[in-house]
Amino acid sequence: MLMQKALIGLTLTLGLLAIAPQSQANVTNIPTVNTSAETTRLKNEQTIRRYFQLLSQKCMDKWLKLWADDGVQDMPYSPAGFPKRVEGKAAVAKHYSALPTSVGRMVFSDLKIYPTTDPNTFFVEFRGEIEVLATKKPYNNTYAGLFQFRNGQVVLFREYYNPIVFIEAWGNPSGFTGQQ
Repeated sequence: MLMQKALIGLTLTLGLLAIAPQSQANVTNIPTVNTSAETTRLKNEQTIRRYFQLLSQKCMDKWLKLWADDGVQDMPYSPAGFPKRVEGKAAVAKHYSALPTSVGRMVFSDLKIYPTTDPNTFFVEFRGEIEVLATKKPYNNTYAGLFQFRNGQVVLFREYYNPIVFIEAWGNPSGFTGQQ
């Protein structure tokens, strides 16, 4: 019975193909994927990869160019004495100004990028392995974050990390910023 139904289906399909128009003139265009959104998504994903590459290389001038002038870094779980929010590119530059001289080796690994339906919004997961020079302790933390972009630049980076691991490595939050 099953074989009989399969043969009938195949016969009908072949019959329809035989009577289908052979000319391409009658074929309608099938809508394509929004290539503009996909292009934006790919560009922003590359910016995320570049963000961590430049940060790990301590190329702060190039890294800052990835930020919009009104870019914001949120760190909702940062420890007492460490900012929960840094607003504007100038403030981000000041916040990270001591980083190149306060850390040795800095590696961001296990980067996972999760695009959303908005080509300008991404969720990320990654690990940071950082040598803290002042305390001679490793700062190895696991992070999650949210990136939002406008015109290819970071307008928001919301970073979630374990503040206990931060304090154990840095001693106190001023060790990161270089401000006593």
